[in-house]
Amino acid sequence: MSNSTRTGSPTPQRSASPPGEQAAARKVLSTRRVVFLVIAAAAPMAAIAGNEPLALVRGNGISLPAAYVVAAAVLLCFAAGYAAMSKRVAGGGAFYLFAARALGKRVGIATAYVATLGYLASSVGMAAVFGYFTSLVLAQVGVHVAWGVFTAVGVVVVAGFGFRSADVSARFLGVLMVLEFAVLLVLDVFVVGNKGGGAFPAQSFSPAQVLGGSLSVGLVFAFVSFVGFESAALYGEETRDPARTIPRVLFISVSVIAVFYVLTAWIVIGGAGGTAAPARARQDLGELVFTLAQQYSGAALQDAAAVLLCTSVLASWIALHNAASRYLFVLGWEQVAPRALGRYHAAHRSPHIASAVVTVVTIVVVGGMGMAGADPYQVIAAAIIGMGTLSIVLVQATTALAVAVFFWRRTDRPFFSGVIAPGAGVLGLGTAFTLASIHYGALTGSTNPCVNAVPALIVVTAVAGFAAADRLRRRRPLAYAHLAETADRHRPDTRTPDQRPAYSRRYCVVGAGPSGMVMARSLLREGVPFDWYERNPDFGGIWDIEFDGSPMYQSCHFISSKYTSGFYGAPMPTEFPDYPRWRQIRDYVRDTARKYDLYRHVRFNTEVISAEPIPGDRWRVVLSDGTVNEYDGLICCPGVTWHPNAVTLTGQDVFCGPVRHSVTFRDGLELRGKKVLIVGAGNSGVDIACDAARNAEQAYLSVRRGYRFVPKHIAGLPTDALLTGKLEPPKGVVMSSDVNGMLDAMVGDLTRYGLPAPDHDALSSHPIMNTQVLHHLAHGDLIAKPDVDHLTKTGVVFRDGSEVEIDEIILATGYDYKMPFLDPELLTWKQGHPQLYMNIFSRELDSLYVLGFVEFSDAAYKRFDEMAQLIVIDINARETGLHKEELTELKRTDTPDLRGGVQYVDSARHTNYVERTTYMAYLAKLRDRFGWFDIDEHTYDSLLQPLPDAGTSAPRAAQEGTHV
Repeated sequence: MSNSTRTGSPTPQRSASPPGEQAAARKVLSTRRVVFLVIAAAAPMAAIAGNEPLALVRGNGISLPAAYVVAAAVLLCFAAGYAAMSKRVAGGGAFYLFAARALGKRVGIATAYVATLGYLASSVGMAAVFGYFTSLVLAQVGVHVAWGVFTAVGVVVVAGFGFRSADVSARFLGVLMVLEFAVLLVLDVFVVGNKGGGAFPAQSFSPAQVLGGSLSVGLVFAFVSFVGFESAALYGEETRDPARTIPRVLFISVSVIAVFYVLTAWIVIGGAGGTAAPARARQDLGELVFTLAQQYSGAALQDAAAVLLCTSVLASWIALHNAASRYLFVLGWEQVAPRALGRYHAAHRSPHIASAVVTVVTIVVVGGMGMAGADPYQVIAAAIIGMGTLSIVLVQATTALAVAVFFWRRTDRPFFSGVIAPGAGVLGLGTAFTLASIHYGALTGSTNPCVNAVPALIVVTAVAGFAAADRLRRRRPLAYAHLAETADRHRPDTRTPDQRPAYSRRYCVVGAGPSGMVMARSLLREGVPFDWYERNPDFGGIWDIEFDGSPMYQSCHFISSKYTSGFYGAPMPTEFPDYPRWRQIRDYVRDTARKYDLYRHVRFNTEVISAEPIPGDRWRVVLSDGTVNEYDGLICCPGVTWHPNAVTLTGQDVFCGPVRHSVTFRDGLELRGKKVLIVGAGNSGVDIACDAARNAEQAYLSVRRGYRFVPKHIAGLPTDALLTGKLEPPKGVVMSSDVNGMLDAMVGDLTRYGLPAPDHDALSSHPIMNTQVLHHLAHGDLIAKPDVDHLTKTGVVFRDGSEVEIDEIILATGYDYKMPFLDPELLTWKQGHPQLYMNIFSRELDSLYVLGFVEFSDAAYKRFDEMAQLIVIDINARETGLHKEELTELKRTDTPDLRGGVQYVDSARHTNYVERTTYMAYLAKLRDRFGWFDIDEHTYDSLLQPLPDAGTSAPRAAQEGTHV
């Protein structure tokens, strides 16, 4: 028997972010470098040189600095709300993730689609702007080259940066950003030196001036100038600590840009004549800053400013290209766009395919419109960048709404960052989007109806995103369950021991396998009185081959790796192999029991014979020594592989050879010289089939349906550790979010081995973590056969009509869920599984709990611990009365979809199967709902005991142990 879900069986899981962007070996962006990328995307030089003249002419005149202040205040409120939500929600920080978390997955993907459109359009538009301004600047020195040539050169440069990592782009953009600021600050110094106080006209902030002209258009240009700051969220997974780095980058970026815009715009207005500045801007338009540079500091600064305008546009283009590439990459990874987009470069870990797509779109759109004679600035840039700007403002507004909704649903919301700031963000950004939509013509400077109709694509794009998510939900529910995945940030237990209740109720814990150990440790830490009984003489559960009824056999290994397995606070030893042997697991379990002093609290060699409910939500428990005790609650941790499901085959009564269940199998040597049939292709079945292939005269494996066989290693690393991001893929290895495709590519066509083709999605059935069986099938040591039709006196006839001579049959047909000490009539059962709320709580009896009766594709011990916390929450509620009525109502009526919409294989094994991510999320939701802490590697430190000297054994004599 290989390790099953009860003890940790991982199916390849889609991690919340791509594997190549998770592990420690990746290139990590510092706060400073993300700031460079973000400010470069905002393009301060281009904003001052390009937007300010238009704002002076079309907006509220010289009050543009006041409009910048208003925009900055709104965006700082947005950043405050975003930062507050980032402290509660983990997932990389991308805006669409927050939208999905608070507003639903489909809205989140619609937001991602609109964001992709925004950054893609802005990047494409910048290509035309770069060619236009570079051609214009060089024409002033006598170099006359068509703008398209410079755009083509720019495409090559930007594509090169897109192919490499964001870290390379950040270094380059940092240099350009510093130069941009330097030139404009030098201009500021010259103007102030020349004009003195006149460089700061007080009228810019006078109410009459602020409210004069078109304030709404002025605000539109102010918000537009900040577009790009929000791209910080895209780099969350490339920073060491997204929860800290990204909010900090947002605050720094908005603050720096705001101070720079307000001061420089104010000084430019002063240098242009104060109240006369709009007239000067109308005359000079895009050359206003350059003519001021020449007027106050000479031709050298004018030339520098002109050159840096081009580099500013180039820097913004690179940053926007990176942003568009990352959003396309995310859509591919999330499987709501072609999956090829979700592939990253094996060496650079960059979204190189998505980047190439952005480059191709740029060439097609700009090249096509350019060849059609469209003006690069007044038509191409006006239409496309305007649409991009509007899209990004809508994304910001949606994210602000998501933050507001997230905190509105919480009772512990902070007043300013959870109520005031998000509300101001929603109001301000919603207004900005509305104003930009109404005054779109002013924003683009075009009266062309075709240009001004372009924003309709935003609506089409949002609908397409919504539809793509809905299509994924219907066609691939498991992928949908992982879509836009986030989690609550860890919340430790900050209570001191004296702040915990003085528990008076005593509980009975039945079973000291891993789930029982987890339960007892949780109760000990909380201070809950309990008695703990185990019928075997030591810890170890199924992992001790000597225990009566243990399903263990000599070749058994864990099927989850040491990297993903183990108890909280007790990682598996580094010297263990990737997949430990059963003896190592047994000893590890006992070492953990010693580490937390559990031997002192359990009574071994004592079986619970019966447990029956008595009035007052209490239990009468009869022990094997005749003792009868009464308890306030019963916690059952019985394990699930103790009661074999020994099916009876047709004709079994006439078959001359032995037919036995795999629970009796111990060693492949038992099969020497025999013709053996293994019935069942679960993890135990294929393990025993491999033993038979190595030892028997001839081995056969009977399977009813197609299975998916998962290799334990990919590129030499444990599969589960690689796919969950615990380990970094080796250089040159690219992981995929398409698990089916990846497994099919690695394993190949199973029908070549005589096996049926898989009839299910890779993650909709319990995983078979074994490909050695394929080796033996390929070499003829093992022969695959279909389901058994009937037995004869000396052999087996299969459903396909074939017949073979057989000496012995081993039934690897699984195990039944049973609690022999409990009357089955006390619970509702379905296909042999009790129907429990959250697979933990009896719906009929308020004081009955079961820990471990659950199936999922994951290492189990830590999941048991998270489940145990719900039991402790209920015990706490029974003791204090806090949340008790609410919890009781949930037990009776709450029926969450713990499968995440996944259609699991129709079998008794999968009756209580839950989708791992969905289940964990709901457990976390309930902990959060009842204000309970999250567990981590240090939660149980207060229970730690000094380990005995090497070579000392566990105190097995503690069979009469003491009790809490």
